[in-house]
Amino acid sequence: MYSVTLIELTIKSDIRGIVGAIESVLNIDKRSAIEKAKNLPIAPLVLAENLPRNEAELMVNMFEGMGAGIKVEPELNAAPVATVPVPAREPREIRTELPNKGIHWGCLVFIMLCLAGFAAFASLKYQWIMDQFKPSPKKSEKLLQVGNMNKARHSIRKQLSEKPNDIELLILQGRYYIELARKRMDKQHWKNYGQAGAMPELDSAVAFFRKAESMYSKDGSIPRWISVAELMRGSLDAAETAARRAIAIDPQDPDNWNQLGSVLVAMELTSQAEPVFYNALKIDPNNAAALKNLGILNLYYTKDVPRAANFLFAYHKQKESFGDVDSYQLRTDLASAMIGDFNPPLENLWPQPLPFDDYESKRTRITANPRLRNDYLLQEELGLLYMSRGELLAAEDCFIKAIHLNPRVESSRKMLAIMYMKDESYDKALKIMQTAADNRTRDPFFWKNIGFLQKYYKIDAVEANRAWSRYLALGGDFYDKQVRKEMK
Repeated sequence: MYSVTLIELTIKSDIRGIVGAIESVLNIDKRSAIEKAKNLPIAPLVLAENLPRNEAELMVNMFEGMGAGIKVEPELNAAPVATVPVPAREPREIRTELPNKGIHWGCLVFIMLCLAGFAAFASLKYQWIMDQFKPSPKKSEKLLQVGNMNKARHSIRKQLSEKPNDIELLILQGRYYIELARKRMDKQHWKNYGQAGAMPELDSAVAFFRKAESMYSKDGSIPRWISVAELMRGSLDAAETAARRAIAIDPQDPDNWNQLGSVLVAMELTSQAEPVFYNALKIDPNNAAALKNLGILNLYYTKDVPRAANFLFAYHKQKESFGDVDSYQLRTDLASAMIGDFNPPLENLWPQPLPFDDYESKRTRITANPRLRNDYLLQEELGLLYMSRGELLAAEDCFIKAIHLNPRVESSRKMLAIMYMKDESYDKALKIMQTAADNRTRDPFFWKNIGFLQKYYKIDAVEANRAWSRYLALGGDFYDKQVRKEMK
């Protein structure tokens, strides 16, 4: 029997597909599946245990096909252990006498030496051994990071009962309440609580932070966490004041600048937020949070998509992006914002709709044709009819049937790619166009858009340039100047 564990995600992973697969395999809701994906690779996710070999292979192929890291125990490619039949033998005679010999003296000496050695080690390393089982702030913080809220609560409270005025523990207790609030807000789909009332978890968080601040006012992380809590409940003025206090205490901490920038964005002061995020990058040019924040700011607020792309490309090189579930949506929105630089409006590539009577007459004629089942041209013609009327599921089915009947038909693949790109289903679009590329298509449309999606959706400039080189070798199209510019 086999155990299958999901251990990591990368920027090339199909996050949406993987989250859906987790949801199906574990029979949980989508939000819980996303939470489990967020915890990778810190907390590997056991997908199934005690599976037969064939089922384990199917599960591994499914997740690896979506770019996930999978671990199987025992390994699937391990050689099976041959079983040799044991010949039957006569039963032994049952002996009722006790053996005359005891434990061999050499074994006894060895056991005594081991016990003596362990006793000596334990006496010298007693405190070290006890520390391995004793809760600590580092262990509590790791529990918070992986979302193990119950164990984190017990660990922090036990330590606080022994050290009620420990600054680090007070901050951890406040962070625990912030995580509780986030989970409740995510579950109930809130952006913030607003000022109409007070969320108990955030009130508790602020109370612990203020107690820590009253005892030690030189730690810039304390007012920063106060700002985080105030921002979550929509108290923007209080959040800004706390964030600026954090910077005044520790101006060399990029997290303090990132928090102030986030508050200014929430206050719709984007022109002030941008230089604040730049201050974080001046301190740490590879700061993942600042790169992500500047990408978001330019993509969604200032609408400067090329600048957003540069920041997001840099962000996706950082290890923090690998397990970021937001990464999928950022890449999708970036590709959607850039698609017009490589294609005319997709509606212009759509088949023109017929008047309803003409459409119905033509559809009836095609569906009544006995050759429809085996004629890829009729399937494609019917798909174009459905596509023109916006009946996309029916159109998709027809185009796929046409491809099955004639694997070298490119027009059906092109229509599918256009449909998928318009629907922002970029993984499906890339897959269908890559199939055309594998068939050595000479249509520049496929190579151009493979390069576009590789660069802006998969964030893989090497594969993008490879596809664009083939596009230019085939003569390009109206967008070859833009492609050459992208390859520089």
